[in-house]
Amino acid sequence: MKSVTSLTAVSSTQRGFTLVEILIGVAIAGVLAAIAIPAYTTFIYKSDVRAAQSDLLSLSLKLESRYQRTLAYPILADDKKDNTDGIKEKLEGWSPNSNSRDFNFKFEENTESTYKITAEGKAGSRQKDCKISLTHNNERTTSNCKYLDDGKWL
Repeated sequence: MKSVTSLTAVSSTQRGFTLVEILIGVAIAGVLAAIAIPAYTTFIYKSDVRAAQSDLLSLSLKLESRYQRTLAYPILADDKKDNTDGIKEKLEGWSPNSNSRDFNFKFEENTESTYKITAEGKAGSRQKDCKISLTHNNERTTSNCKYLDDGKWL
């Protein structure tokens, strides 16, 4: 059996990209990245806030359910109402979404007839100064949340 090895020279019609074509491609990619990255960042910040708001609503539903059964909101001890783990322990079945890891949940006000629950951004997180609140009257507030007007929920 014959083995044929053929080395052919590249003809003048077959050629690669020129430097100008490569530079144009890089410039287009740079413009697209300059547009896409800020939009993506905004999306990420807003999704963090939405997750925390969703968790506050879920916690509120747990509290309202308890109120319907007992005609009183549950009262948490001081060591339980100031941290997420204490709230999870007292209100079984409630757990924050994994996207809410940048937030601490706590009760600012807690009586048999009222409550105010908040999600505060953790120090060192991208939502460090953000504060989201919900009351028994369904009063919703926000402050210092990036890419979100103060006082508005998404």
